[in-house]
Amino acid sequence: MSEWKQLTEYISKSKTILLSTHRDPDGDGLGSEIGFYYYLKSINKNVNIVNISPTPNKYKFLDQEQIIQAYDRKIDSLIIDTDLVIVFDLGDFTRLGELGERIKENNINVVNMDHHIPRDDSPYIFSIVNQKSPSTTYMIWKYFEYLNINNSPLSDNIAIALYTGLVNDTGSFRYNLVTSDSHNMASHLLESNVNPDEIYTQIYENRSISKINLLASMISKIKFFQNNKVAYTIINKETFSKSDSSIDDAEGFSEFIRGIDGIEISFSIIQRNDIYKISFRSSGTYTVNDIAALFGGGGHLLAAGCTINRQDLDETIETILTECSRKINNVN
Repeated sequence: MSEWKQLTEYISKSKTILLSTHRDPDGDGLGSEIGFYYYLKSINKNVNIVNISPTPNKYKFLDQEQIIQAYDRKIDSLIIDTDLVIVFDLGDFTRLGELGERIKENNINVVNMDHHIPRDDSPYIFSIVNQKSPSTTYMIWKYFEYLNINNSPLSDNIAIALYTGLVNDTGSFRYNLVTSDSHNMASHLLESNVNPDEIYTQIYENRSISKINLLASMISKIKFFQNNKVAYTIINKETFSKSDSSIDDAEGFSEFIRGIDGIEISFSIIQRNDIYKISFRSSGTYTVNDIAALFGGGGHLLAAGCTINRQDLDETIETILTECSRKINNVN
């Protein structure tokens, strides 16, 4: 493929490469940058991973060698010395926060690899986007296939990272973008020392007491609309404080609500300082990325998100519920 050839050329011409992913990273973003880090190391590239957010506790098992650095102005010299930045699973360049600003200020070439359509393609010299890909780690695996690396088992640190991203973004192979080739990827990665049970447990089952307390509070706050076809919840600072929990503990709540019998569209609204992060999920009948786009967000057809200002909360909820009603009642 011409895009893989072009990516290879950019990498070949670069001496120092920086990898990153979006704010509040998930298993796909982290798995992509870690897997690619070890590949670049194997071809003797000078490479660093810098993220704008700390790694969530449940994904720290991926970073046994502590190769990920959290962005701080003290490492600006590292950014200045970078020839090429590759970002994964980003969706929107602004999700790099201050790190993205430093990259732009220093006019560093940025390559984007993602399975979300970017909101703005201008920051990139080159963008590889495949909306039909089940995960960004799948795209990396396909790149390795192009390089003929997949003819033998991958090193464990690469395989574990790629497998984690695949499991994370397919909901353990449940979502509609899962194909037979997704399972081919999993089969190949399992030739390495990958423990599926351990990875699943790390992602989905190691729930802290604080998360359980927050979950209980969240369930009590669920509101239902459209004959129980639409449901949402709001988690604010007070809720976090009372349950002694953090924003990391709120991950997956929109998915939890969507799993309630009869729910077609769910969304969770999570407060972070003076903004709210909204996560949408659909059972498959109705798209939600277009709803997220109304507020500057985006994502997949059935899983999307956006952020809004605190003062816009009531108006935003009203708009979302109106859009959900329009979809369910088939009003154009």
